[in-house]
Formats: sequence, C-alpha cells, structure tokens
Amino acid sequence: MNSPLHSPISRRRLGLAAAGAALALAGCSTRADAGGGRQSRTVSLLLDWNPNPDHVTLYTAQHTGAFSRAGVDVAIHNPGNTADAAKQVSLGQVDLAVSYEPDTLIAVAQGLQVISVAALIPACLTSLIARKSSGITGAADLGGKTVALSGLASQKPSVEYIARKAGVDPATITMPNVQQSLDQALLTSRADAVYGAFRNIEGIELAEKIPVTVLPAIELGLPNYSELVIIANPKRLHSDAAYEARVKAFLKGLATGQATAIADPSTAVAAMTAPTKGSYDKETLARMVRATIALLGKNFGTQKGSDWASFATWMHANGLLDRKIDGATAMTNTYLP
Repeated sequence: MNSPLHSPISRRRLGLAAAGAALALAGCSTRADAGGGRQSRTVSLLLDWNPNPDHVTLYTAQHTGAFSRAGVDVAIHNPGNTADAAKQVSLGQVDLAVSYEPDTLIAVAQGLQVISVAALIPACLTSLIARKSSGITGAADLGGKTVALSGLASQKPSVEYIARKAGVDPATITMPNVQQSLDQALLTSRADAVYGAFRNIEGIELAEKIPVTVLPAIELGLPNYSELVIIANPKRLHSDAAYEARVKAFLKGLATGQATAIADPSTAVAAMTAPTKGSYDKETLARMVRATIALLGKNFGTQKGSDWASFATWMHANGLLDRKIDGATAMTNTYLP
C-alpha cells in the first residue's frame, strides 16, 4: 500500500497488466461524459491495491447489483502505480479512486484537486503486530525491542511518536528496514514486532501461524483517522452536473453494498471470492472479511472534519506534511446518500 502510515507485508503483488489498465483510464471520463446511453452511466474507479478484503463494501455492491440499481456502471481498475491515484483523479483521468486519509491530506497540501467524499474503512487499520513471546502488550513495552519496518519514510517517526507518548526513549528501539519481508521478520524471530501491517488482513494471516498481539496504531497514541477513503475531484463536482450525479449514485450503491455486507456476511464473502482468487484460502478470506465488516460502522461513509483537522495537525507536527493545512477542507459528506 502507499499510505504513509501503512506498508505492504505479504500483500497480493500488482500484476504487470495493471499498468496497462491504469493507463487505459485516461479516456474513461471523456467517453463517459461525451455521449448518452449506457456510457453516460459509467464511473471509473481506481483501486489502491489489488482486490482484497478492504474492498468488501465495493465488491458486495458490485456483486449484488447495487450500483446498477443506483443508476451507474462501475468500471474497477487495479493501479499500475499506487502513488498515482490522487494525480489521476486531479487530472480527470479517472472519476474516483480508493485512497487513504493521510495520502489525501498530502495531495491537498500539494495543491491537487482531490477531496474525500466518503470513508470506505472509517477506522485505523495500521497496526503494530508483536510475537506474544516478545512480551509486548503496549507501547510502554517497546524499550529495548526490535520493531521491523518496511522503509516508508513515516514509519520511524510514527514509532518514535508512539514510544515518546508512552515514556519510552525511541533511541532504545531498534528499527531495521526489512522492506517487503515484514512477515518473515516476525515469523523467523528477527524482530520482536513489525509496524505497518493491517489488523484485518496481515494480523489474521500471522495469527494463523504464530501467537501474536495485534495493537492498532490508534490504540498506541496516533490520532483517529479513516484508513481508506473514496476521493473525487472537487472542481469537477462543482462544474460538472453529470459527474456530480454519477458520484452521488456511486455512493448510494456503495452504501447499499455496505448495508448488505453487514447484514449478510456470507454474501460479502461470496462477493470477494472471485476478485481475490489465488490470494487466500476460503477460511482465511472469510475471517478477513468478517473482521473488516466489524469495523465499518452503521453510518456509511460519514467523516468528521474535526478528526481530519486533528490528523493533519499531527502529520505536520511530525514532519509528514510540508505545510499546515486545515484538514477539514480535504473531506466532505455532501454527496453521501
């Protein structure tokens, strides 16, 4: 993943075909706006990563026909480069994208035309996962431990912040960069813990192999934030009535998908089975989907401006934003059903 507060661990790798799919998005919006009929209903959506349980609401809506009933056809694309979502939305090359609250704030600070129109996963997923044998049960136990990172620039500052908040000297924590081998670092005891994994995915995968303690970053002192969000182009929302209507219809269908997933997890698992084929076994996928559904909440998509403002302030104070911004301006609930 590309979020500054999250790193890939044993995720599905982006296929070579994804780059071509992403490039093909360049004409999607123009075609959708240019003519009537079926094409005028099309919404192009760029994922943040290959399909995985984080996308359960989206695929449940697609699987059950909720998007069609809402009046849109959703074309889902895997990203060629996970860092390009905000740029493609800003340039109008794709209608919507799945992104992250931290990335959205960074994009806004850089002047890109993006705004979060819904929280897809309205909870922090990024976690510190420790071997139970390490004795780590909270941030206060990190002193003298080895916490493996994947090398993202924000991870070390985040762990240092967590440690200081718990009264631990960050200098006493060893933080090796193991890049894509976070899971192996934990499984082979090269590290006491790893930071950056998602509790609803890697937390479940690792727990099937060794006894672990999963500590969400928000429980370790980070401000509250939504891990995954749906981003749109605010300039287009204000100037293009057809685009605005499609975004509203998309969110209406997505809300129905979430309601269905919560009410009938077995349908949600079925919806994720084909898109994730070859990535998980049946039982593991079911556990991941149910763990994700438990984090969705009842009020689909709703975001709190105060949370976004607080998180933006925290990011700037910890060197993750180059300039101060009002985080509340990076989100809106206006287009939710």
